[in-house]
Amino acid sequence: MRHRFLVLLPIVLLSACGGSPKTHFHTLVTEPSGQAMHVSVRGDNPIEVGHVTLPGTLDRLWLVTRGEGTSIEISDRDRWVAPLNELIQRALTADLRDRIGVPFVVAPGDPSPPGGVRVLAVNIEQFSGDATGQVVLEADWVIRDPGRRTGEESRHAVIHVDAGSSRPEAITAAMSLAIAKLSDRIAAAA
Repeated sequence: MRHRFLVLLPIVLLSACGGSPKTHFHTLVTEPSGQAMHVSVRGDNPIEVGHVTLPGTLDRLWLVTRGEGTSIEISDRDRWVAPLNELIQRALTADLRDRIGVPFVVAPGDPSPPGGVRVLAVNIEQFSGDATGQVVLEADWVIRDPGRRTGEESRHAVIHVDAGSSRPEAITAAMSLAIAKLSDRIAAAA
């Protein structure tokens, strides 16, 4: 009996001392427009947010922040609840629906209307916070009309948001706000 106790004691002590830190899951949320938008949508076709492209440094489930100099920090405790490009796509769709109206924005997976949709293509170049709480969103985007092959104007946006803190909750909230500001620009050009 004593021998069994001595064998089990280290296992019990290790399990009591060990354990991994709790994982926190984050998402992007819809941010209502801070201003009354009077948007006249060009064309009859609604907009669908197409695939959102991310650089490899951001295309992961873990929260990525910029460190000092050229360093990047990947959290071992803070994760996205879904792939980041999916979260951006859904947040953009919800924000655009708020800004230009539900009939003019088709959610990913919705059936396409008879005349087709204009597809919003977004290429994210940078989208993260840093140790000072500054979030930067840099993206190129274009709305492609199904009836036109050329003439679509690609646009570039650089958006800065002060999160007020480097805590993951503050950074992800500021990232939601940055997506909302991008939605404002897209809505104005729709």
